[in-house]
Amino acid sequence: MIYTVPPSVLKLDGDPLEVDKPKVVIIPVKQRADKPVIEGIVKKLDEVSGGLVSKSAETGLFKAKRGELYTFPLNGKIFLLAGVGKGENADDYRRGLAKAAKQVVDKHEEVAVELSGLNAEFSNEAMIGFLLGAYMLDHFKSEKKAKLRVVYHHGEVNLDYVKPIVEGVYLARDIANAPPNDLYPERLAEKIKDLFSSLPNVDVEVFNYDRLVKEGFGGIVNVGRGSKYKPVLVKIHYKGGGKKIALVGKTLVFDAGGIQVKPSHSMTDMYADKAGGAAVAGILWAAAKLGLQIDLYGLLGVAINTLDGESYLPSYVIKMWDGTKVDIGHTDAEGRLVIADAIAYAAKEIGADVIIDLATLTGAAVVALGPLIAALFTRDKQLENTFRDASEETGELIWPLPMADVYKPLLTKNARLGDISNVGGRWGGAIYGALFLEKFSHGKKFVHVDIAGPGIGGGEASSIAPEYWPGRHAPGYGVRLVISVLQKLATS
Repeated sequence: MIYTVPPSVLKLDGDPLEVDKPKVVIIPVKQRADKPVIEGIVKKLDEVSGGLVSKSAETGLFKAKRGELYTFPLNGKIFLLAGVGKGENADDYRRGLAKAAKQVVDKHEEVAVELSGLNAEFSNEAMIGFLLGAYMLDHFKSEKKAKLRVVYHHGEVNLDYVKPIVEGVYLARDIANAPPNDLYPERLAEKIKDLFSSLPNVDVEVFNYDRLVKEGFGGIVNVGRGSKYKPVLVKIHYKGGGKKIALVGKTLVFDAGGIQVKPSHSMTDMYADKAGGAAVAGILWAAAKLGLQIDLYGLLGVAINTLDGESYLPSYVIKMWDGTKVDIGHTDAEGRLVIADAIAYAAKEIGADVIIDLATLTGAAVVALGPLIAALFTRDKQLENTFRDASEETGELIWPLPMADVYKPLLTKNARLGDISNVGGRWGGAIYGALFLEKFSHGKKFVHVDIAGPGIGGGEASSIAPEYWPGRHAPGYGVRLVISVLQKLATS
């Protein structure tokens, strides 16, 4: 995508035990009664190997637990058995195959994946898991690994579905993890415009700094004015017909907190404060490649929040794009200012039927739900259920938190001079952020997804995250989740 291209995938006829290449064969294995299920291709492998698999089961060497691997050489090949646990749901296969991918991605140039016996859903999700597990951002390293090639035997893989999803996640990961000196606002806009120019049904428009000032995007302008790399607004329009839906992504290329600067330990991962906008770009890419029947817009407010003589200050009253006057209670509550302008634009200029924002907005969401689960805010019960169903299907975890009107008055009471403050009370910060953003949706159906935990990843999440997350890197959370939501909305 911007830095990283997914491995190539081809179907190969024949039995992986009989064909000469590839020399590495990966086979998912289910578990029953704490032992591997020896049937089908696994049974044949056991017979050819003189009972290696059954002996490993008897000794407890391999139980086929999800994420467990068992590797052995045989007849000039390497066989890697990937435990998928009970194999009762798609996530078992995603996670089991992702673990196998991490084992081989930097050691081999070509591998085979055996998918016999899997239905279409499990075949697709196994391949998605494998390819996501193979993600390796080595663009910035002096020595780069050879790109992996993947072939698969049997199974019902639909590459017309799998490839757009994986490409969308790779794009989101590339953007979210990019260092700010390489992907500053104007360059990110240029990269997106160049990339999407290859799609005939997508238009990209970039609002430069001068235009943002002229048209009154006060939130984006004030947050980004302190950096020498001035802010931009990127509008991506996929013309798929159907319902008009707008996705808004917080795209802080770096967030130092502004004049009210963050503590140094809180600044380390702030290159990934653009994970919301990264996900939106990935979703637009996947939706266009999949041909979803939706009139879809993506809005990325791209800025760097840093401190300088030009930076905005606490106590400023700024005029937003829709005319709302906002008291600045804290310069590190900047993300809501950037995306509020875009939300208002989506509501009043685009006229979207539904507005969905994804933002690494508040540490409070992480305190409430931990690093793996996003916070979902909406007043629309049908949309809430759609997101929860999509979460179950994709394994991208989300949980609803309340749009608690009881807290709303504090946003106006905290405004010394203007209409509303960008901060609420000390507690319930994720709710205050959602209530603030909702004001700018102007009565449209609105969903706010606070991805401060799973959007950034890394840290303690690395040791408990799904195997298809890329270790210490931002995982591209939200692409698969929202694509699933959009597929449901397109047919409802």
